[in-house]
Amino acid sequence: MKATIRLTNSNIVYILDQTKLPFKEQYIIAKGSKRIIDAIEKLSIRGAPAIGVAGGFASYLALKESKNSNLEKIFQIISSKLDLIESARPTAVNLSWSVNRFRNILKLNRSKKIDFRHLLSLFRKEALKIYEEEKKVSLKLSSLGSKLIKNNDKIITHCNTGSLATTGPGTALGAIKFANKIRKGLRVFATETRPLLQGSRLTIWECQKNNIDCTLISDSMVSHIIKEEKINMIVVGADRIASNGDTANKIGTYQLAIAAKFHKIPFFVVAPISTFDFSCRNGLLIEIEERDGKELLSINNKIVSKANNVRNPAFDVTPRKLITGIITEKGIIYSPNANKIKRFKNRYS
Repeated sequence: MKATIRLTNSNIVYILDQTKLPFKEQYIIAKGSKRIIDAIEKLSIRGAPAIGVAGGFASYLALKESKNSNLEKIFQIISSKLDLIESARPTAVNLSWSVNRFRNILKLNRSKKIDFRHLLSLFRKEALKIYEEEKKVSLKLSSLGSKLIKNNDKIITHCNTGSLATTGPGTALGAIKFANKIRKGLRVFATETRPLLQGSRLTIWECQKNNIDCTLISDSMVSHIIKEEKINMIVVGADRIASNGDTANKIGTYQLAIAAKFHKIPFFVVAPISTFDFSCRNGLLIEIEERDGKELLSINNKIVSKANNVRNPAFDVTPRKLITGIITEKGIIYSPNANKIKRFKNRYS
């Protein structure tokens, strides 16, 4: 499968435009940070880990285009640009996690007599390091998550959590991909994920490319499908996990967790440690991105509703009590709560 995002030796960032999929595989060519910010905002690139990588590349290009003879002036300019990158999508914590790594580089070198070229090399090295780290983490997540999946399991997944959302095989869908190679009779049911159809456009596309038996369902079918198909588990990704385990993910995740609880099937979140926001006490404090209502009023630019009032939150928060376990690259946190996550953080961070 083509790379979701990459940085070339000539300092050009190629982004697979996910708004064109599945019918057209087209790359956005970004030579500056503003083009990457635009791609993040328009969901040409999406998925928390991939957004973090994009934020890293944008940070590097932001410094590259800020060359100035006055180093102190450069620090001021780049600090402002990092704020702009971070604000592109407020809910996905991987973006701020990524940007903060470049803020730390500035903090460590501000008092030193460092020249622009050296600073630029530090930024480029860090951006590529984030890319490689996320790739390795994705592989570990996928391997660990796959061990929970058995022969003939029927699984529901939501939104897209595969290679398109990471720089590796994925998170929740990555676990399914790995399991599909070692298990027999695996069946996946992918929600369409309204309003932008990441499930029907992207997850189905990835499953077809990986020879996974995948059935498309509408978001409103979930409870019926759980009952009729005797679903074994639900696996999803995450965009921000609070320090008590409350998890923000694509809108519609919360109702899936409720349905799983009622039908007594496990509900797993698959996410890297970089998606934890240890400074956030609970889900009530997670900022939920509200997107343009026009996304609900039209399909493929064709107006389908004349509604005067529209709500379009991009994410919802699933309370920790509905989560069977959070699968990370360092292990699984079962029945997550503040104490367990604190011990987990102290052990691995």
